[in-house]
Amino acid sequence: MIPASNKNRSSVLVALAMLIVLTSAPAHGQAPRKVKMTLPVVALTTAPVYLAEAKGYFAQEGLSVELNVTSGGGPDIKALIAGDVDFTYTASDQVMLPWQEGKRLVIVMAAIPRALINWAMHKDVAQAKGITEKSPLADKLKALRGLTIGSTQAGSLTANLAAYTLRKAGLVPQQDAHVIPVGSGLTWLAALEQRKVDAALMSPPLPDTAVARGYAILLIDNARGEDPALAEFLQQVFVTRPDVIQKDPELVRKLVRALLRANQWALAAKPKATVPAYSRDGRITERALKAAADVMEVAGILKKRPTFADVASNDFLPK
Repeated sequence: MIPASNKNRSSVLVALAMLIVLTSAPAHGQAPRKVKMTLPVVALTTAPVYLAEAKGYFAQEGLSVELNVTSGGGPDIKALIAGDVDFTYTASDQVMLPWQEGKRLVIVMAAIPRALINWAMHKDVAQAKGITEKSPLADKLKALRGLTIGSTQAGSLTANLAAYTLRKAGLVPQQDAHVIPVGSGLTWLAALEQRKVDAALMSPPLPDTAVARGYAILLIDNARGEDPALAEFLQQVFVTRPDVIQKDPELVRKLVRALLRANQWALAAKPKATVPAYSRDGRITERALKAAADVMEVAGILKKRPTFADVASNDFLPK
């Protein structure tokens, strides 16, 4: 058990601190260009953005990046579409859903090309269902019947993956099991601890924190490939609008370079935590994009599948 005196500290920020060694940004002869970017959550999946800031990689590109965390996918992409920001570091489903509604966005970098959304289940529920962390995946899926499941927000990747997993188990979302939004960070942890939900999805380290605090088990560990269908999956991506690309393609390249340097730093760092999932080259693959579309299709929210050229481009990666 983690001492009570430490419980009020955000486990997410503690985990990020393990990855980040702060360095002073180098001086520049002229004022850095200001750029606005949204993030869905603060988690290890979004750590490269904070690394790029902390290690001075944005500053070395002559940029000052203003970050806005939206506590889940959905609002982050809406801000991009509305023109309130020019970039977002988010989940790939947040690009495909607007596309099928006629709103084109472009993925310019694959930040994390595998699924890193894990499931935690309250220990009392697991005991009642006869489930342990070592139970077969098929048994775990059957145990989801009748549960209340927490996602960050409606329409977020966690909500979409919950619907996908339920349908994969032969269950009907919101009928055989209910998915409700519980936010992220400490509110996510509290919802699970206080049994407002029976299980919940989130990227590390929150599910692991719930386990460490003694009130949950790690139900489905996608980060370690427990669901083989998600082994190559376009999860976290860097996105902008076509008009931004047309107006200033070099700005896009600068941000991509900074984020790739952050990924590469994390891949060489110790301890590694979940960083082996970070992409070293940022390349978007057809297979990873297809896997992400498959999840949305099974979840019942993607009615029309985009081609690679519809939503993605590798043209802004370093040559």
